[in-house]
Parts: sequence; structure tokens; C-alpha cells
Amino acid sequence: MTAPAAPPRGLSAAELAAACGELRAWCGASVLEAIPLAVPPGADDVLLVLQDRASDRRKAFLHLAPGGPRARVTLTTTRFPAEAFARGPARDLLQKELAGATLTHVAVADGERRCAFHFATAHGDRRLVVELFGARGLWALLDAEGRAVVLSRVVETAVRTLRLHDAYAPPPATEAKGPAAAPRFAPPVLAAIDAHFRPLDLHAEGRAEHEVLLRAATRALQKAKAKAHGIGEQLADVGRAATYRATADWMLAYAHTVTRGAASMRIPDPERDGDERTIELDPSKPVVAQAHSLYDKARALDDGRAIAEQRLAAAQGEIAALQPLCDELPTIPPDAEDLVARLAPIRATLRALGALPKPKAPPGAPSKKPERGEHPQENFRRFVSAEGYPIWVGRNNEQNDRLTMRVAKGNDLWLHVGGGRAGSHVVIRLPKGKTASLESLLDAGTVAVHFSKARGEPRIDVIYTWKKHVRKPKGLPPGAVVPSQTKTITVLRDEARLQRLLGSLANDDGVA
Repeated sequence: MTAPAAPPRGLSAAELAAACGELRAWCGASVLEAIPLAVPPGADDVLLVLQDRASDRRKAFLHLAPGGPRARVTLTTTRFPAEAFARGPARDLLQKELAGATLTHVAVADGERRCAFHFATAHGDRRLVVELFGARGLWALLDAEGRAVVLSRVVETAVRTLRLHDAYAPPPATEAKGPAAAPRFAPPVLAAIDAHFRPLDLHAEGRAEHEVLLRAATRALQKAKAKAHGIGEQLADVGRAATYRATADWMLAYAHTVTRGAASMRIPDPERDGDERTIELDPSKPVVAQAHSLYDKARALDDGRAIAEQRLAAAQGEIAALQPLCDELPTIPPDAEDLVARLAPIRATLRALGALPKPKAPPGAPSKKPERGEHPQENFRRFVSAEGYPIWVGRNNEQNDRLTMRVAKGNDLWLHVGGGRAGSHVVIRLPKGKTASLESLLDAGTVAVHFSKARGEPRIDVIYTWKKHVRKPKGLPPGAVVPSQTKTITVLRDEARLQRLLGSLANDDGVA
């Protein structure tokens, strides 16, 4: 009888130590890219692309996967597609801090599943700590003072708290449960680790894709059926064109019998042996005008029939293509060995039908069109908050108007110095569904005070609200708006914060 397969588990402390020992051969390499990964969903993986300074052709792809049964630190032969790269402030900050850095040392905590990569950068020494323990693990980029510059996630537990700018400290040590597992990988361990975990990653990605495709196919089928039903009702309405036209004919024939302002008219009904038929009227309109309105409605229905029939045929074609996929997907076991191959044609069909989102552009690729309402050359003052969000500031009243009313999106945060003081409009650009931390609010508030008549005062109130709550009634002069549902944050003079923000200023002429 075959023994059951051991459940997957991440690297042990001994395996991590062996991996770090081999990774030290890459000390002296430079970092070309440092990118958080969006796959598999819910993980906090990071990919570092290392360049051997002695050979332009020798590169290594360092894959950091903290936490869970996938936890490891290794070089990988996997080549991730552009859509696997995560986006957002963490990616931007990690790339800004580590691009061009030199790997100087790889350290591992004795007997622990925790290691650190030391870098020399243009900003000073940096240390990337990786914790493999726990369900999600953790990575944290620390500055020369040991404070967190970038985090994979915020930690708030009963025994430990770690947020941005906090000094890093490892969690309290716990007693080992049972004897340590024997190492599984023979030298060269990095290649063995990658070969062991790649199939597990593919399997996890396949299971996640199976769920995504099933949801997408089901949603698209429901949408196509609803569309076909709606178009069918529209075509049924098209069949009433003859009725509208006949009613209009009778209204014109007997219009001379109707008194002005009548709410109805009675005419003989030839289909019922001369019995009278009642037609409801609009007392405010002449009968002739109402008859012509019915002719117009009949004509519109006739004109729309051909288009509606084409749309119905298209919807029925979508249903015919989607129904087999919705029937097939539940029959494919999520743990099938050939799962990826079986899902590939289904994914291609769903993408061709528009049921899947378009692939994301590679990071750094130029946008096809500028932000809504923003001229490509608009020179707002642009800063970056400690959290990594852009902070945009208008330079004058006209630009304040454009920033607030044309460029800012509804879920962006809008700030202005309080107390009726004159000042620039300030906007924190936020991704959809995100909000700003207190640190970002204080950063934007400091900028709002600096570019106002209150500059230099020790304590100033700054108002803020969602941009969707800012309106500009007709007749107000440039730069004047009416915010609602505002809140207030008190900003204290903080020279260190101000200098950090001014140091992040981009696309500026140097005037602060």
C-alpha cells in the first residue's frame, strides 16, 4: 500500500540556511528590478533581478515567497509575465529604493526561518528582511536605522506590531514542536528548491485560475441570457408598430369630432361590428399632434427591428458558446495534473468573448491616453507621501480649478488650508477602493500649509474631504470651490517632514 504524500511545507530553518549559503555567491551583484508579484493571489511574493557585475549576460532571478506551504528563498528559472507584476505604492517604493543597489551580504538567523539581504544603495544601507513562518510570512525593507521603509503587510497582533517607519524587531521566539525535519534538498540546493516548488506554484495558480474562469463564464452566461431576454421583449414591442399606426389612422379620421382638451375619444370599431372603441388622449395636446407622435413611434420601432434582430442573434451566439464552458468547468477536477492544459482553450474562448479583462500593460509602459481632463504637459507640483501615494498641488487659481474639477477623481482626497486662508488645492491620488493613512494625510496637510498664506505658522487646521464632495457653482471665480462633508486635521510645523516631501518633488522648476 502506497503511503500518503506528505503535505507541502515551506523551507525549514536548516534548508533556508543552506539556500542563503549558496546565495552569498551573488554578493556584489546589482539589482536591476525589485518587483512584488501579484501571483498567486493573496501571496506576498517578491522578485529581485540580479545582474552579475563581472558579466553583463549573467543574471539571476531571486524569488522570495514568505509564509505558508510555499515559503522559500531561492533562485528561479520561472519567467513571470508582465501581468504577474503587482502595481501600487509598495512596488514603486521598492523599485525606487533597490534599483541599482548592490547586494553586499546575505544573513540568516541561527535556527530560525528568517533571513536578511543587505544592500548598498544611493540612499544608504538597506536591509530586506524575509520571514518564512506564519500563514503569510513577511518581508520588510529597512533603512540604515532599522526602520521599515516598505512592508509586504502591516502586522498588528497581541505579541507584535509593525507598521511603516516602525523599528523592526523579530517576533518573540517560540519553542520548536517536535524534532526538526530532515533537509530535503541536496546541493546545489537552490536548483533543487526551485524544481520542488515550481510544480506546487503551477498547481496553486491552476486552482486559482479554475475559480476565476468558472466565475467569469457563469457571469458572462447570465449577462448574455439577460441581454437576449431584454432584446426579445424589445422585439415584441416592435410588433406593436402596426397597432400604433392603425390607432393614429383612426385618430386622424375622427379628429374633427373631438372637442379641445378632451381626455379621450370614441370611434366605431370595425372589428366589433360597429361597437365603439375608446382611445385615451393627452388633453394638453391636439389630436393631430398625438397621431403623428404615434406614427413616429411606429417608425422608430420598425427601424429598430433589424438592429434588434442582429443583437439577439449575437446574444444567442454568446449563449451557445458559453453554455458548454459552464457545463465543462465544474467537471474538471481542480487538482487534475493536466489542469493548466485543459484550462488554456477555455481561457482563450472567454477572452475572445470579452468575458475576461484585458491583460495589463507591462509596468512602466506609457499610458495610451492621459488622465481624464489632464493635459500631458500640465505641471502640477508633484510629491510622494510616505505611503507612496502621489500628492498633487496647484500652482495658481486656474490650475487649482483644473486639478480639482477636471483631473482629480471622485475617490481622491482633496485638502485645503482652513480658516479661510488663501492657498493651493492639494489632492492625494488614490487607487480605487483605497484610502490614505494618517501619515499620508499629515504629509498632504504639510504641503497644503507650505503652499498657503499660513506658511511658517506652528499649528494650522487643514480641511479635507473626498473630491466627489467638492463642487464649483456657476459664477464662482477661478480657484473658488464649495467643499462639503469636510473633516479637519491639525498640522503641526514639522521641518523634517517638510524637507522629506520637498525632496520628493518632481517635474518642478525648483521653486518651493
